[in-house]
Amino acid sequence: MIRTGIRNGTTIALFALLGLVPVVTSAPYVIFVLNTVAINIILVLALNYILGFAGQVFLGTIAFFAVASYTYGLLFMKLGWGFWISLPFAIVVTGLLSLLMGIPTLRVRGAYLALMSMGFIIVVGDVLKNWMSFTGGVWGIPGIPRPVLGSFVLVENLHMFYLCWAFAFGLAWLTLLVEDSRFGRAFKAVRDDQLAVEMVGVSSTYLKVLAFVLCGVYTGIAGALFASFNVFISPEIFTFNYNAIFLCMLVVGGLSSVPGSVLGAILLTAAIEVLRPLKEKYLTVFALLIILIMLFEPGGLVVFIENAVQLCRRLWGSSKKPAPSGEDARG
Repeated sequence: MIRTGIRNGTTIALFALLGLVPVVTSAPYVIFVLNTVAINIILVLALNYILGFAGQVFLGTIAFFAVASYTYGLLFMKLGWGFWISLPFAIVVTGLLSLLMGIPTLRVRGAYLALMSMGFIIVVGDVLKNWMSFTGGVWGIPGIPRPVLGSFVLVENLHMFYLCWAFAFGLAWLTLLVEDSRFGRAFKAVRDDQLAVEMVGVSSTYLKVLAFVLCGVYTGIAGALFASFNVFISPEIFTFNYNAIFLCMLVVGGLSSVPGSVLGAILLTAAIEVLRPLKEKYLTVFALLIILIMLFEPGGLVVFIENAVQLCRRLWGSSKKPAPSGEDARG
């Protein structure tokens, strides 16, 4: 497990580098990708609660994401509610939905839970496609306005990036606090040995459901940010492929690691843009990358950062040691 100091420092450094990119270049395409990176970071952190911390093989995060985006978009377009009013409702709706989805985990786990989550994605997708009068069907919801801060409308993608960046950094830091709390330790205990946790009187049921609710809250925020940034949503966006990308980001960066989630989201979002000429075949590249990571470093790329920091510390420490004097050498 990565040390606390290195973990926190790496997280801050990654966000600092991400926030400084617009200072180096203001190219519209780069700013667009940065917004996607910030939203993906929140989604990977959400998945990390269930899969990384609690160890539950639930793969339906994209369905929560779709529900949050549509909740925000419908409230904004049909009722005229602003961003700061619609956002809490999107969080509440996805939080309640994740609570309902968390309850069945008391009976199923492993591959059965994964199959159930895949069915959940199909159900949500069919509802969004076929409820034409409410969701717009396959045509989706176009023209979603951008958020407003006071009298300032975040029309530019650069303005949206700093809003998304602030949310991503705040939620990442909150995740670090949860990981260091008794809840974080209890999550990992349930993941490692559920029976032992039950024997010492800790409710694994409560912890699993709590992990689902936290995942729902995070995806609620990500969905609202995505809908307002993209200004258009449709069922075709929230696919199995998109869901697989989140999983790849988490595994490549490092399961159960906050800086790993951030690193995986940054690297693989950039990789998608680089590999875009391959179209959907980029998933094959991601699959090969996961295989290599699991074979040579199951802890993810974040472990390489920890090893590099420790190596630098050893080299720095050895260079500061005084050279032996002539008498010490003769003695």
